Amino acid sequence: MKRILVFGAGHNQTLLIKACKELGYHTIVTDPNENAPGKELADHFVVLPPKDFEAHGQLIEQEGVQGIVTCQMENPLPLMARLAAKYNLLFPTVDVIQRARNKYLMKKAFLEARVPCAQGQIIENQEELQQLDFAQWQFPLIIKPVDSYSSRGVYKVNSEKELHSRYPEALRYSSTGQVLLEEFLEGPEVSVEAVTFQGKTYVIQITDKVITPYPNTVELAHYQPSQLSALELNQIGEVVEAAIEALGIDFSGSHAELKLTPQGPKMIEIGARLGGDYISSYLTTLSTGVDMNRAIAQIAMGEEPDVNSTLRQFSGIQYVNWPAGRKVKAVAALEPFLQNPKVAFANIMVAPGDILPAITESTNRHAFFITSAETQAELNQNVQELVADLSTFITLD
Repeated sequence: MKRILVFGAGHNQTLLIKACKELGYHTIVTDPNENAPGKELADHFVVLPPKDFEAHGQLIEQEGVQGIVTCQMENPLPLMARLAAKYNLLFPTVDVIQRARNKYLMKKAFLEARVPCAQGQIIENQEELQQLDFAQWQFPLIIKPVDSYSSRGVYKVNSEKELHSRYPEALRYSSTGQVLLEEFLEGPEVSVEAVTFQGKTYVIQITDKVITPYPNTVELAHYQPSQLSALELNQIGEVVEAAIEALGIDFSGSHAELKLTPQGPKMIEIGARLGGDYISSYLTTLSTGVDMNRAIAQIAMGEEPDVNSTLRQFSGIQYVNWPAGRKVKAVAALEPFLQNPKVAFANIMVAPGDILPAITESTNRHAFFITSAETQAELNQNVQELVADLSTFITLD
């Protein structure tokens, strides 16, 4: 029996573990949380610190592991790349993961390969910020940490004053002490879900995105398939394939973010992993029939991934957020809501006694549901009805 090591056993990883087991793989799963939700699904569950190279290496040797995999998780990627290099496993290289996690190195690779993208400049410290030549920049601009995620520390700024006020907030989420300043791209934003195997990239789905009002850029909804024209979607796919090649991503899933500007699609950034927000785990399967967790597990084991679309439906995840500053008095059990055939999955992430936070980053969002339909009009109707229904499950002071 083939043996695969799965990094992480949280809620987002449970579908990946199930996909591995459906493929007949023996699953060895590691997580620092001894009560992780995926623990009971694993054939062998081991509590390990997430950055412990030696312990994971010993586990690979002891278990005869033939492949390593994770899905939406960002933090294990550097460790996995190091393990893959030592044990000759299929995974992006250490250099590729570094470029895919550092937004400045990523931008350099895009510019060198002439991949359309936002122009940008690294800022190493406060002194460099003070010395910026604003004759070279036109507001608005975007300031962001070079290596953060979940929209943390990302802001649109409209003046030098705003830039200086937002700089400490962006810096707080940068592990390197560096932030990136880049031009603001006008146009609708999309994400692209893809997998790459032996140098060939398969674009599985393109997703329309809804974000908060600026200055924040937190995602509030994702809808599949994108409603852009066929020509625009083809152009987007070509840019993403060029970006993946520029970074050197292979034997991996990827989640790219772009804007369709008046000059055509331009890259914002790309991750060498599957997309979060349940895009790859739920939405893409509901809209195309392609199980991306299954595909990346197959890739990890050196098998041709199953990427043929068997459905043409519409799906979406809608985040539901209530007035910031209100206190949560009660949250009802969600079972009746989850039994609605229009609901694929849902959750309320706040609890009694919480003060509802403002939506400044992804982890602050209050609740969500996932739904699908045979037509766009039906999907829109589902969303409208379910937003109202989910709100009845929470009581605010």
